[in-house]
Amino acid sequence: MLAYRFDLDTNMNFEERLLRALDEAGISQSELGRRVGVNSQTVSNWCNTGNFPRKEKLALFPKALGKPLYWFFLTDEEEAHLNATSASKTVLNEQQAALLEIFDQLPEVEQTRFMQLASDRLEELDKFMAEFLSKRKIEPTSSKD
Repeated sequence: MLAYRFDLDTNMNFEERLLRALDEAGISQSELGRRVGVNSQTVSNWCNTGNFPRKEKLALFPKALGKPLYWFFLTDEEEAHLNATSASKTVLNEQQAALLEIFDQLPEVEQTRFMQLASDRLEELDKFMAEFLSKRKIEPTSSKD
């Protein structure tokens, strides 16, 4: 069976990450072989010799091992940086994205004014709701509970 051989640090990292993925998935090399259509000796070669799977076999790794394909080629430092970067990102809905797009087009002085207007409007709404609840004799509840 043909395999790709790289003489870079990438191959050693690939071997380590493949072994880690097998361990984390709780499957044997034989089971990975079954899932991607090769024998256990081929998987052992991938794990121990620096040989890379053919691209059509490599493409089966995400489903077989539950890791995105790029994960197998990251260093631990790159993975930590990627996780930290991803964890700090907020996914915006359509309205939020549209608002941010408009906001980004404003000059800085208008962005500051826009934020102050929004803040003022929230205060007005808070006062309105407090008055409404008071007149209705309803105790306000904290949204942080």
